[in-house]
Amino acid sequence: MEEQSVNASEIPWKQTAAGQQRKILRCGPDGKPRVALIKLEPGFEMAEHSHDFAENHYVLEGMYESQGTEYAAGVYHFIPGHASHGPVRSPDGARILVSWER
Repeated sequence: MEEQSVNASEIPWKQTAAGQQRKILRCGPDGKPRVALIKLEPGFEMAEHSHDFAENHYVLEGMYESQGTEYAAGVYHFIPGHASHGPVRSPDGARILVSWER
């Protein structure tokens, strides 16, 4: 693996779901995202779901709620692979640094 550096301000936001945008910061050798910035727009909602892989969330700004727990700016949240999480809501919006362990 080689050292990598990107300027996130130069990467455009891309709509990935209703009320959600993403900037991919790093992909793995398989081309799938490994690290991204996620922007949840005010009023964002997503149904309960799970993934085959673990997710790491670090909330940079705002707050989101999942399974009745609020995750605000400065909070780290680890979600193991195959663990159900959600529904996810963000009444006022949030920005989250996400990494996936594939």
